[in-house]
Amino acid sequence: MQEKPSLREFQSQLAEKLKLSEVSRGVVSKLGFIAGGRHWLVDLDQVNEVVTVSGLTEAPWVQPWFIGVASVRGVLYGCIDLAAFMGLAEPMPAGESRLLLIHPRFGLNAALRIDRPLGLRVLAGLQPEPQLPDADAWLIARWRDADGQVWDEISMQTLATTPAFLDVGLS
Repeated sequence: MQEKPSLREFQSQLAEKLKLSEVSRGVVSKLGFIAGGRHWLVDLDQVNEVVTVSGLTEAPWVQPWFIGVASVRGVLYGCIDLAAFMGLAEPMPAGESRLLLIHPRFGLNAALRIDRPLGLRVLAGLQPEPQLPDADAWLIARWRDADGQVWDEISMQTLATTPAFLDVGLS
């Protein structure tokens, strides 16, 4: 009897098929989400999945934006409140959290706490905007949709190697 693939394997395979389909059709899609009242985009191949967890385990002596640790199918993830890390808002209160898991190929088990996922966004429907002059290196592009909504694109690979992101301990 053939063994069923795990949910994680299925999601990885689906993301890869979507990516190949986009390349063959010349269409590029990004995952959209909201954090801190702002709209964000990220490449599908830079995230593992979006999960909802019922609670986080707090960690002592950490930055306020490091909101705790979550166990997702037995794997521990350090959780960063993206809006608080960016200085856009105070960390969200404890409770149910939506986490965007950074792809494990970047060498760390980290997740971004987001307000909500928005699904796929096709770049063909977005207009490029000038990047802010003082933008962090991991903010790689800015887009505007037909409704006038601005979307900031994140490089998870760059974010995952940023010293400020990695230094969660209090100084």
